[in-house]
Amino acid sequence: MKRISIPVLIQFALAVIISAGCAPPFSKTLLDKVEKNLSFSELSKAPDSHAGKMMMVGGTIVDTKNLKEGTQLEVLQKPLDGEGRPELSDETGGRFLVVSQTYLDAAVYHRGRSVTIIGEVSGSKVQPLGELEYRYPVLTAKELHLWSPYSGPRFSVGVGVYRGF
Repeated sequence: MKRISIPVLIQFALAVIISAGCAPPFSKTLLDKVEKNLSFSELSKAPDSHAGKMMMVGGTIVDTKNLKEGTQLEVLQKPLDGEGRPELSDETGGRFLVVSQTYLDAAVYHRGRSVTIIGEVSGSKVQPLGELEYRYPVLTAKELHLWSPYSGPRFSVGVGVYRGF
């Protein structure tokens, strides 16, 4: 009988934990439906022609409006990393609207929070943005993930006495 050494088991466990931590927080069923060849740039140019397609897009929440039929988020699009998290970048393709059939509390889904959505393209909506009329691509949320604020890697090394209050 062949024995597996403890270090090999530890390496395997670490690999499983690390790879699980890099997976997008969305169901595989829904991820499989996402149009991977549809870029946000293409969507912005002709949102109505992509109606019915599933897309994963994310960015920074600009505004949250609670409506009778649910919640509308206005989001500034950002590129997504390998986890599906919006990158901390000034790069953007513009704004889009997300319509959620459920109530999302504006105190939680507030300006500045990062969000990623898998949604069905439902066309476009023109509404004021400052003094101009802006045509927003509109997605109906199927799954939505609000990210915790990123504060970088957290390491703590020290020697001494800690006294908490």
